[in-house]
Amino acid sequence: MKQMFRVYQDIDFDDVKAHLLEYGVLSGICAKCKAMEIKLNDHACPKCGTTFKYVAFQNVREHLPKMIKLHAERPGMVFVDHQDFKRIEGEMRARSILG
Repeated sequence: MKQMFRVYQDIDFDDVKAHLLEYGVLSGICAKCKAMEIKLNDHACPKCGTTFKYVAFQNVREHLPKMIKLHAERPGMVFVDHQDFKRIEGEMRARSILG
């Protein structure tokens, strides 16, 4: 019986940020251009046209059924931990400011 597990791997942060859909309570945000109200079944951002290769759910427990459905419909989609993404994004921003 297959189950969802978290797996850690090295991924280029810039690629993730350029192709990430951050999914909140009812809709998503494009991490590249910050367009809002993107639906989970959208394959690309309606504003900037970026293709979504990654998705980060803000509340995994609440959205687990949606994750399972999305994985079945789009098996190439990579799930990224939202807290990890935000932590690394903050570190990158601090480095760019502080040098």
